[in-house]
Amino acid sequence: MNLVAARMSQRWLAVGAVVFAVLLMDLPASLLASSGVEPTAASRVAATPVAFPPDTLRTDATTGAPVVFSLPPELRGTPVSRYTVLQGPALCGVAGRSLTWIPKNANPGTYDIRLQAHRPDAQPDTLVVQIKLAQ
Repeated sequence: MNLVAARMSQRWLAVGAVVFAVLLMDLPASLLASSGVEPTAASRVAATPVAFPPDTLRTDATTGAPVVFSLPPELRGTPVSRYTVLQGPALCGVAGRSLTWIPKNANPGTYDIRLQAHRPDAQPDTLVVQIKLAQ
């Protein structure tokens, strides 16, 4: 295919994409509503609780006070060389075997911090520290 034909094909493809987008925007709302997707002002939350790994530790804390939590030196009988934070609230971290969190501007509630336990002779493992923050 020569250069002119290739550029013409690209132009027709771009025109087709624009026409398709315009047609999608012009669909009636009733057709979109029947697809099961509908706008809502309130967020929807799953009715069933999320299952936590068997290695879930729980502790209580108060708002405004720093949280310092000692992490176990071993999981399932295997020593842990270090921990890293996979997911957690702002201002949380791990130093050695201590989990720290400064719940600055945090509302009371339950917060989950997911950690990865690195073990020298085994695959990494997940540890969840669940913190119930009260006022």
